[in-house]
Amino acid sequence: MARCITSYMDLEDITVVDLGAMNVNGSYRELMPDHAHYVGVDLEAGNGVDVVLEGVYTLPFEDGSVDIVLSGQMLEHCAHFWKVFNEIARILKPGGKAFIIAPSSGPVHRYPVDCYRFYPDAYQALADWSGLRLIQSWTDERGPWYDLIGVFQKGGSRQPLLQQAVPTPVAQNYRQEPHIDPAAERTRGERPYLEVLHDLHTLIAPDIYLEIGVRKGTSLALSKGRAIAIDPDPHADFKVDRPEIDFHRCTSDDFFFFNPDAIEPGSIDLAFIDGMHLAEYVLRDFMNVERLMSPRGVIVIDDVLPIHQVQTERARCSQVWTGDVWRFVELLAQTRPDLSLHWLDTQPTGLLVVTGPSAQNRVLWQEYNKFARHLGDTIDAPLPQDIIDRRHAVAPTTAMLAEILGR
Repeated sequence: MARCITSYMDLEDITVVDLGAMNVNGSYRELMPDHAHYVGVDLEAGNGVDVVLEGVYTLPFEDGSVDIVLSGQMLEHCAHFWKVFNEIARILKPGGKAFIIAPSSGPVHRYPVDCYRFYPDAYQALADWSGLRLIQSWTDERGPWYDLIGVFQKGGSRQPLLQQAVPTPVAQNYRQEPHIDPAAERTRGERPYLEVLHDLHTLIAPDIYLEIGVRKGTSLALSKGRAIAIDPDPHADFKVDRPEIDFHRCTSDDFFFFNPDAIEPGSIDLAFIDGMHLAEYVLRDFMNVERLMSPRGVIVIDDVLPIHQVQTERARCSQVWTGDVWRFVELLAQTRPDLSLHWLDTQPTGLLVVTGPSAQNRVLWQEYNKFARHLGDTIDAPLPQDIIDRRHAVAPTTAMLAEILGR
């Protein structure tokens, strides 16, 4: 829904109607700009509901009075959903848009009934039925729901956003003041991480290298062959100075969404994930990167060994900042025993080397909803002592790296 809103909602003063708005697992209201007039509609009173419907298939709004109608995970619970689409078409202003999300799979979940699943052709059929125009639709590859997303317009001429990774500004606080507690700024490690990355490049000699999060480009400069780099807001000092570097100024989510065929599967020999330091972002980055890796490919993840709780805060408040990347690594260790995970005692915040990636393994994709919910439920988990002490980390000597890689 956030992608629909950021890509297609371009009005300054807008009226938004949310069908099925009760806050059960979060509210789309949180995604809206402050100036939006947001009306939550549902069949019963509850958190996030502004209007309770008297008639199930009659929306209490004037003809042509609404700019945006959105609805997520509601249609499967609506016995005569085509009647709702007629109402959406009626209340939308000319040029107004509807953002609809409904599952194409998943278990039965009655609320109070669960009647349908929706496949790609369904949205075109609903557009034809209601007189709306289907601008774009796609199916989320993440399970268990594999949601079908549709963007509709009442008339108008808006075109689909295809193969367009638009720059998404992300505030990077490169000038964070030191934390009041000096212990929060301490680091440790037997070798600087850049030296270790240099060794990995030498041992692997990747034909194609992928890096998410380039900052100043110091680690990217270690690549000798073709490199693909992704960052929405690199440091001001970053410069692309080699023609072999294919730089994309966008979020990694946008890159993989808008450019699904930009990288041939099985072609990446070495990947370095050092983007947004939040567990759910690293989860998505790992999922997207793994299915592009060559059979002997290696994935390296930065910031996996913080030594102070402050360093792990999701909102940065120290110069040394790892975010909660460590929580994703714990999830990975629990859910993917087929992978070989190697923690390296590098300066300043540790590296994880992952060998044995499988482009065919779908566990993270099939169970994405469950894993993302787990990360959300454990967001306040304290930093384990074994991570602080780096009990599982090995000395990242060149010989040890060669042993890990089997080279």
